Amino acid sequence: MADEDEIERLGRRGARLKALRKRVKDRRDGEVIVEGRRLVSDLVRWKVPIRELYLVPEIIGEFEAVGWRDAAAAVFELERSVLADIAPTRTPQGVLAIVEEPRWPEWSAVEGVALWLDRIQDPGNVGAIVRSAAGLGAEAVLLSPECADPFGSKTVRGAAGAVFRLPVERDVRASAAIDRVKSSGGEVWATDSRGQKIDEWRPSEPCLLLIGAEGVGLDPDIAELADGTVAIPMSRGIESLNVAVAAGILLQHVRSV
Repeated sequence: MADEDEIERLGRRGARLKALRKRVKDRRDGEVIVEGRRLVSDLVRWKVPIRELYLVPEIIGEFEAVGWRDAAAAVFELERSVLADIAPTRTPQGVLAIVEEPRWPEWSAVEGVALWLDRIQDPGNVGAIVRSAAGLGAEAVLLSPECADPFGSKTVRGAAGAVFRLPVERDVRASAAIDRVKSSGGEVWATDSRGQKIDEWRPSEPCLLLIGAEGVGLDPDIAELADGTVAIPMSRGIESLNVAVAAGILLQHVRSV
């Protein structure tokens, strides 16, 4: 889409830069800020349409090689110090993209496994869970209303861009997620340290895993709606795992049984 002659060179000031700074700081509905060479290169490889691409001069050639001309509707060049002042990371890599927020169909719950996350507010954890879910064959990740923004820049980085590869649903209440699975004859399982040991756990699909935040855990009233609970036995006096690690272990077990 973009042509070399159409690359607009931005100065250190101007209305576009002012607006871009605000958009990076406060994400607009419907768009996602993606920063970093690897992530933006992946967007190009995955054929995710890029609305706007901002590059420093020294890496324009690098992005020509990965095909940004066909991926970006508009390309802008700006000084590294200017981009560093705008980018959401402390050590920006000279490229920032604005893309459309993905619109996924609702998980049908007729097959496979999905996760429902309860009040997980750390964007890095939400991102890591989405990344594990995408890599380990889950069908979807459903988020309670109190979860971190799945399309915020920190979550996107934590997911290594997997929010563009796996359906993520926001503001899904537990009752609605559970009813969806139950109506398909599926199973609902909750994590609990007193539950069935994971080695003995043989879930059937479709399956919904209810995952609670570290510290507060899963809401007890929600856990009671599950068909059963499953535990990952610990050793050396460790009481619990990081929630993203635990989710990955559960998904790998479901995948292997």
